[in-house]
Amino acid sequence: MGLIAVLQTRAVIAEADDNSRSSVLARTIEAASREQELLQKAVGAGAGLAAALAEVREDGVACSALMQRFLKSAPEFVFAGFIRPDGIMACSTADEVMDLSDAPGFSKIIENPQLTFSVNRSGAVSGQSVIIVTRPVMDRAQLLGFVSISIPHALASIPLDVEDQKSDVVIALFDASGEVLLSNVGLDEVSGYLPPAPDKRLVLSNSGKTFSDRTPLGEERIFAVATIIPGEVAVIGSWPRDVALASVGAGSTALTIAFPILMWVTGLGVALWGLHRLVIRHLDSLRSAVRRFALGERDPIESLEGAPQEFQQIQTAFNRMVLLIREAEAQHERDLVEKTLLLREVHHRVKNNLQLIASIMNMHLRKAETPEARRLLEQLQRRVRGLAMVHQTLNQNSQMTTINTEALIGHLVAELAHRPPILGQVVEVDCRITPVELGQDQAVTMSMLVAEALTNAVKYVGVPQDGPPTISVELTRPEESILHLKISNTRGQTDDGADLFHSGGIGQRLMQAFLRQLDGYETITETSSHYVYEVTFDIAEVEGDSEPQTIADERGGDARAAAE
Repeated sequence: MGLIAVLQTRAVIAEADDNSRSSVLARTIEAASREQELLQKAVGAGAGLAAALAEVREDGVACSALMQRFLKSAPEFVFAGFIRPDGIMACSTADEVMDLSDAPGFSKIIENPQLTFSVNRSGAVSGQSVIIVTRPVMDRAQLLGFVSISIPHALASIPLDVEDQKSDVVIALFDASGEVLLSNVGLDEVSGYLPPAPDKRLVLSNSGKTFSDRTPLGEERIFAVATIIPGEVAVIGSWPRDVALASVGAGSTALTIAFPILMWVTGLGVALWGLHRLVIRHLDSLRSAVRRFALGERDPIESLEGAPQEFQQIQTAFNRMVLLIREAEAQHERDLVEKTLLLREVHHRVKNNLQLIASIMNMHLRKAETPEARRLLEQLQRRVRGLAMVHQTLNQNSQMTTINTEALIGHLVAELAHRPPILGQVVEVDCRITPVELGQDQAVTMSMLVAEALTNAVKYVGVPQDGPPTISVELTRPEESILHLKISNTRGQTDDGADLFHSGGIGQRLMQAFLRQLDGYETITETSSHYVYEVTFDIAEVEGDSEPQTIADERGGDARAAAE
C-alpha cells in the first residue's frame, strides 16, 4: 500500500510535468503561427506559379510580367523568378537574366528536385537576408525548371506576444536537414540555445514531442518540436526549465512521500517476518536438497514441517524425481557394464580368430617348398598379427572409444620387429612413442601403416659401416592437432644376398592407401647408410558413432582390391 501511494505521488508529478510540456508545445506553435501562414502562402504561390509557367516559360517578357504581377499582389515577398534546369534564370521580378548554375545548393536541387527551403544571407537581387522557397516545375515526368520565391527575414520575425513568455525563450524554424531558417535571436546566435547538432531528435519524424537536453553552453533547457510545413519545415522552442515546467517544491514533495514510505517500511518488516516463516525457511531446505542432488547425492527431502501445500507438492515431486533418476542411473550403469563386456568379448574373439589364421599360415609356412612362398606367407602372417594386435589393444584398453598410441605401436613393434642377427650382429630396435589418444578408425589405419612400414624396415635393414644394424620407430606431436611418424632403418651389408624376395609392391600400394585415408603426406629420405620414411597427418576428432571407412588405393578400389 505504501508503494502504491508513492507511485501515485510520482504519477501526479509526472502528469504535471506532461501538462507543462504540452503547454510549452502549444505556446511554441502559437509563437510561430504567423511564420507558418507566411511559409504556407509561399508554398501555395509557388504551386500556382509553377502551373502558370507551363504556358509562358518560353516567352521571357510574358514570364517576367507574370512574376511582377505576382509580386504586386503579394507584397510580403521581395523576389520571384523562374530558373531553367541549366541554372539560367530566364525571367524574374528583377528583369535580368542571371546564371545561377554555380550558386551554392543549385547542384543539390538538380539532383533531387523537390520543394526546398534555404537561407541566403545576402540575396542576389534584393540584397537582404531572405528565406528562399524553391519548387520544381514539372510537365509530367519532365523537369522544366524551378520557381524561386524569397521572403525577407525582416518581415518573417517571430513575435513573442504571449504574455507569460520571457525574453530568453528562443523560437526557431528549421528544414528537414536541420538547417535553421529563422529565429527570434538571429541566425548567428541561435545555435547557443539549441541542442547539439548531432542530436537526432531534431528531425521532422519527432514532431509534437518535448524533451530535455543541454545546449552547447551547458544550460539544461526544455525543447518542443512541431511541424510547420508537413515533411519540410518544423519549429523548435527552446525554453528555460523553470519557465517551462510546473513548479513542484522539494519540501512539498518530501512531505507527500514521507508518510507512504513510513507505511511501506512498517509493512515491509511484517511482510519479511511472514515471508521467512512461510517461504524462506522452506526454500532453504529445498535449495540444500537440490545442491546435494547436483553433487551426486540421491537422497529424498525429509518432511517440511508446517510448509504450505505448494511446498509439500514440490517436495513430493522432487522425491519422486530422485527415485526415478536413481533407478535410471542404476540401469544405465548395468547397461554400460554389459556393453563394455560384450565389446571386449568381440575384440577378444576377433583377436583369437586372427591368431588362428596366423597359426594356419604358420603351418603352411613350414611346408612351403620355395623361398618366394615362404616370404609371401611370412608377410601375410605379419599383417594378420598386426590386426590381431590392434584388437588385443582394444580389448585391454579402458577407453573403448579411443586407443593409446604408445600401447598400440609398442605392441606392434614388439610383435613385428623380430629378425635374426645379420652377419652375426643383433638388430637393435629404438622405439620412442608419444602417448596420444586416437579414435578407433584413425588408430587402426595408422597401425596398419606402421605395420607395413615396419615390415619393410625389418626386411631391408642392413649393417652400416659405423655401427650395428638399427630400426627406429618414433611418433611425435609437433603441434596440438598434428602427429609425425618416422620409421627408419640402417642400410648396408645383409645376409640375404641375391635371394631377397620382391613382393611386387603390394606393401607400398597398401601404405599409399592408408596414407590417403589418414589425409597425410609422406617424406622418404634415402642415403647410403639410412632409409627414412616419415608421415605427417592431422589428429581426427573422435566421434562416438563413426563408421568404418574403406581404404582406397590409387585405382579407386579398397585395400582388398589393392592386395588382389
